[in-house]
Amino acid sequence: MENEIPHMQKNPGENFSTVEVDPVTGEYVIKVPEWIISEFGWYEGTEVNMEVDGDSILITEL
Repeated sequence: MENEIPHMQKNPGENFSTVEVDPVTGEYVIKVPEWIISEFGWYEGTEVNMEVDGDSILITEL
């Protein structure tokens, strides 16, 4: 069915993203998987806080 909504995997085994550089701004960018955005009910404009905790990065909504 071509109008079918794509199935989003929740917490798939491989959650890898590549650090990229925006060619216009020069800022580093990491894409967040769509299933994470949906799980937290985030949308464009949602403000988040990022903290380093040991070897991990914690992302929380403000």
